[in-house]
Amino acid sequence: MSAIIWIVLLMFVLYMAQRVLFNFFGFRGLSYSRSFSAFRLHAGQSVWMSETIANRKRMPLPWMRVETMLPGQLEFKQREADTSIHRGDRLQNHASLFSVPSYTEIVRKHEIICTHRGKYKVDSYTVTLGDWVGIPGKSSQGKSECELIVYPALRDLRDFPLDARKYLQSVRSMASPIMEDHPDVSGIRPYREGDSMRMVNWSASAKTGQLLVHKRESMRDNDLIVILNAELLDQTGNRRIEPEDFESALSYAASAAQYVISGGGKAGFIFNGIRVGEEAGVYRAPVRGGAAHMDSLLEAMASFRPVTALGLSFLLEQLVEERTRGQNYLLVTAFIDGKQEELVRRLRNQGNTVQLLFAVKGGVGR
Repeated sequence: MSAIIWIVLLMFVLYMAQRVLFNFFGFRGLSYSRSFSAFRLHAGQSVWMSETIANRKRMPLPWMRVETMLPGQLEFKQREADTSIHRGDRLQNHASLFSVPSYTEIVRKHEIICTHRGKYKVDSYTVTLGDWVGIPGKSSQGKSECELIVYPALRDLRDFPLDARKYLQSVRSMASPIMEDHPDVSGIRPYREGDSMRMVNWSASAKTGQLLVHKRESMRDNDLIVILNAELLDQTGNRRIEPEDFESALSYAASAAQYVISGGGKAGFIFNGIRVGEEAGVYRAPVRGGAAHMDSLLEAMASFRPVTALGLSFLLEQLVEERTRGQNYLLVTAFIDGKQEELVRRLRNQGNTVQLLFAVKGGVGR
């Protein structure tokens, strides 16, 4: 009987010794990091999340768990045997299990599908060490500083309704790189066959040793201003628009701006909803061109929320009062009432073009 007691006592002492050993020395020489293969992508695309853990000491780590709270909109494509995922409505708990020998680095990759647009931060994790018996022991929290910005999904032009597709094609083709009929000089360019000698910039030509001529812009304008309506309640039809319809409308709006800018044109954007993390108010992006401007538009769209900051009728009234001429407007909305139709007519009568694009569930309607 005494022998059994001594054996039990010895096992208890050994257990406590190894537990103290792991608690005091387990985190020494241990490092963990997380990274994404891309930080900006579109909804529906996938990204790889890499977990790197390194044990730079002689003592192996038989059992280690890394837990992270991730947004529920990030969907893991495959569930592996050494990971566990518990999903909620908005968040999910992701846990990875590791067994790390001494002086070893392990890299584990997970493919994630970004199902919804938005800005997502993964800023912390918890590492828990287990002993040789498998009982959890000491835990430590760390910061990862990872952020994903998911842009709206982009559509091909052929997915647009016919009227909107023709309108975008006409706007994109308005600019002429050949017809330089503006009275003001905007710069210089190399001489082309057929240029008049009166266009030659003799001073610049003498300095460069190359025949250069004055450059003028085209009088034809292919600027586009996209207006996205954030209203989800159609009081005229007594119906509520589903959030999926707003996402569809946003996808059309982003695709229209991208189509015009990619063709060398310029695009502006007006949104009468709110943006997460920004002051309430109408978002108005100036009419500009270039990839950097398109990226800034997409980044702003990632934080759009369909909560009305200013009614569409009031927004259209402001545009009418500005008395602009020669603007091309694409109004993307789920519905429009009689007052808004009248304001659209007034915009057209002022010398602007206005095309309506109705986004409805299951497709697009007029």
